[in-house]
Amino acid sequence: MRLRRLHARICLSACSYGLGGICICVGYSVRQMETDNLSKPPLPFRKRIERAAGRAGLRLVVGPVRSMPLGMARKTGRGIGYALYLLLRRYRRVAHKNLELVYGREWSEQDRRRMAKAVFVHFGQVATEFLKLPALSKDEVDALSTVEGEERLQQALQKGRGAFIVTGHFGNWEFLARWLTLHGYSLNVIARKANDPEADRILQGTRTEGGAQVYNRGNSARAVLQCLKKGELVGILPDQNAADVFVPFFGLSTGTTNGPAVLHLRTGAPLVCTWCTRKPDGSFHILFEEPLEAVPGPDREQDVLAVMTEINRRLEAQIRRQPSQWLWLHDRWRASPHVFQNKMDSAQ
Repeated sequence: MRLRRLHARICLSACSYGLGGICICVGYSVRQMETDNLSKPPLPFRKRIERAAGRAGLRLVVGPVRSMPLGMARKTGRGIGYALYLLLRRYRRVAHKNLELVYGREWSEQDRRRMAKAVFVHFGQVATEFLKLPALSKDEVDALSTVEGEERLQQALQKGRGAFIVTGHFGNWEFLARWLTLHGYSLNVIARKANDPEADRILQGTRTEGGAQVYNRGNSARAVLQCLKKGELVGILPDQNAADVFVPFFGLSTGTTNGPAVLHLRTGAPLVCTWCTRKPDGSFHILFEEPLEAVPGPDREQDVLAVMTEINRRLEAQIRRQPSQWLWLHDRWRASPHVFQNKMDSAQ
């Protein structure tokens, strides 16, 4: 059992990119952007051992994957994703729990389990694709993508306030970042430092090689404002667990970050919801939606709620079209314990 856990830890650390670690910019609150550099206590011995195992796993995976052709790297990623589904009981349980919460009345248990496996496989593939992205040329990226609505992004930037690219841990958001930088857009990303320095070096280095400017979450608020003043893009992924505001998501009152709304209302920079969806042939469809521009009213709290409700609505619509491409293994409703309690009450 201990060997199995160690093997799972190596796989998880080596592929943490695909399991939530490769955020463009997680939708942190503004306060988190300013105060995340607090010192942390020393790690316990067990954690140090796990991270050492993770570093070994990274060395085993990263080099070979980067040297593979893209097709082989994708196949490897799918295999890793399936292995992680079998090994990582905790994340598997979270995926099953979330899928039952949302689709329990529509899908059978067998269908939900099949979907959970597909999610792991998808994000294993995202992980290995991420490692290959800096080596892809503009021609190769263009051959892998179709684009809809780029004029909406250009119109948003013409206002001279910069713009936020709002997306989620959905499809392949890192491919979207690579497409943007290769097409001449100045993209700035905000990322939480990985717990392990070796993993952080690979993550941040891969993004930088891909053309993005990376800022650490703890001191990013001022950098975001400066980037917008220069008319640049800032990426935001506001689809992870938070408790800033509670707004609808899949028909449930869900704890959600308020960062995108607060920054939008403060700066006037348009919010451009953008999705990069995997197609059956392995290429990607990039969609730029109509920019979201709220007119501030007398009640700032209501303005924030309205903006985040609309962002969640747009994200949910995309997930419902391609449910296997969203990060169901993230504990999205952790800050919303009433969601599962209410479900139990209604069942009784």
